[in-house]
Amino acid sequence: MRSDEQINRCIDALFARIQELEAEVAQLKGSPVRESVAPSLPKAVQLESAPAERTANIPVETSAGRSIESAIGTRWIGRIGVLAILFGIAFFLKYSFDNKLIGETGRVMLGIFWGAAFIAAGEYLQKKRDMSLYGQMLTGGGLGALYLSIYGAFALYHLIPAPLAMGVLVVTTTTGMLLSIRYNSYPLAALALLGGFLTPLMLSTGKNQPLTLFCYVLLLDAGVFLLLLFRNWPTLAAASLAGTALLYSGWHFEYFTAGQRTTAFAIIAVFYLFYTSYSLVTRLYFEREETRSDQVVIFGAASFFLLSFIAQQTPHTWTLRFGVIIMAAAALLFAEILRRLKPKAQLSIASFSGVSVIVTVIAPFVSLDNKWTEPALAAEMAVFFGMGLYLSRPWLRKSSCIIGILVLLSFADELALHLEPFQRFTPLFNIRFFISAVSIAAFYAIAKMASQKRDYLDRNEIHIPAISFIIAQLLSLILLSAEVHDFFRFRAPALHLDWTARHYGYQLSLSILWALYASILTGFGIAMRVKGARILGILLLGITILKVFFIDLASLQTLYRIISFIVLGLLLLAVSYSYNRFRNLIFGDEQND
Repeated sequence: MRSDEQINRCIDALFARIQELEAEVAQLKGSPVRESVAPSLPKAVQLESAPAERTANIPVETSAGRSIESAIGTRWIGRIGVLAILFGIAFFLKYSFDNKLIGETGRVMLGIFWGAAFIAAGEYLQKKRDMSLYGQMLTGGGLGALYLSIYGAFALYHLIPAPLAMGVLVVTTTTGMLLSIRYNSYPLAALALLGGFLTPLMLSTGKNQPLTLFCYVLLLDAGVFLLLLFRNWPTLAAASLAGTALLYSGWHFEYFTAGQRTTAFAIIAVFYLFYTSYSLVTRLYFEREETRSDQVVIFGAASFFLLSFIAQQTPHTWTLRFGVIIMAAAALLFAEILRRLKPKAQLSIASFSGVSVIVTVIAPFVSLDNKWTEPALAAEMAVFFGMGLYLSRPWLRKSSCIIGILVLLSFADELALHLEPFQRFTPLFNIRFFISAVSIAAFYAIAKMASQKRDYLDRNEIHIPAISFIIAQLLSLILLSAEVHDFFRFRAPALHLDWTARHYGYQLSLSILWALYASILTGFGIAMRVKGARILGILLLGITILKVFFIDLASLQTLYRIISFIVLGLLLLAVSYSYNRFRNLIFGDEQND
């Protein structure tokens, strides 16, 4: 809704445009210009639309210069003036208090009088043309004066009790919001909201009263929600959420104890449901364009609830685990509700879905011991990719790729094995191998699903099957190599091997492992006609050959060299035999998966 000043400007601009169009039409027809519109136009508009020859000697002012001058003259000068008056009132209250010029009651009454006078003057000026903006600034100054006066009456002079001060400030805030609707003034609504959130701080008695505090905040948020039913100011909802989160944070750090855990959880749950309901109702029942502020409210409410809930709970408890999982499921449910009932609300659907993904990724870190984080992330990665593939949700597949990076980092972190005192290392039967095997299996699962549903992938996802398969092979080889290394590290003393024998045994075992793994991989590629597996196997064989000829030959004793070369030669002959034996199968009728 436009203000009276904006409507008048639009009408003037339309009249000016009509006159310009009539002049152009007359010029094309060769007839004189009609003057019927010009007399009814304001002088400013007539001057702007006058013929060029009459204004040729008048310097043209740029629109940028006019807009800057207009903003300074009509807005900022007045706002600074109102701010100066508020500072003057505050200094007056302090000066009169210090010098005892006016009694305490008189100071408060003067502040209330001038606040009411400013509001009345603002109301009067709203009816005057081109003065509505100035009137709004006076109204804002009046509200500020009332806030200061009531604060002084309670906190400085102790003239009124806290309940009365609270009631008067609530009325002041409500008045400001109602006037913002009446004047269609967003700054006035923002000022009223700011005053509403400052009220508990100004009237604080130092006592812990969470129910009273947050019931008031809930009423304030509900008032903002009612205001938004009449005005499309989504940034006001984001500001209200920020104020709520700040007040809760202040209370939590000052007063929260373990005995108040239930009360604190109920508080954050109510506010999370309130703002989520606001987001759902706005999308389902109002035909309003989605904005970034709506996205901020969805992510902000989820972040406020999640961080507050984590701060309330003891780490790695079942309450924390179930709470995080339920939150992720609830966000996914909200996204599904919007998808079914309001499919056009793509930004909100993506926001709720994003909240679900983020909470799901965070869940293992806050609810599980460190050693179980990697398998949980790996399972999430595979599940998200499968859901994105079979439900045609590209954002889920992209989320799976992001989780995959976390899985790789977790794999690298878990690779270093640390045994507890008196703990015995058993190759392939230890917690490190089990955890890492889950991650490898997840990448195999993604490669399998992506290759089977290749047609469902986007153009930029066509390489996912190959990339996932390669990652699975690399992780498998790294894990097996680590098992060999740790065998000689932890079991060699029990076998009474010195450092030299341990080193020779490790290098020999590593060469045999790599050659054997490459042979198996190549054989798998031949049997299943998977070209990528065969190429990986050949590359690994090449790396093994280089290791044997350049590292083993130079550093191993004769016996170890003999074993290394003979085993490598036998495996190479086996691979070569397979290629010759199944040549027609490989190169004659090959299917590349």
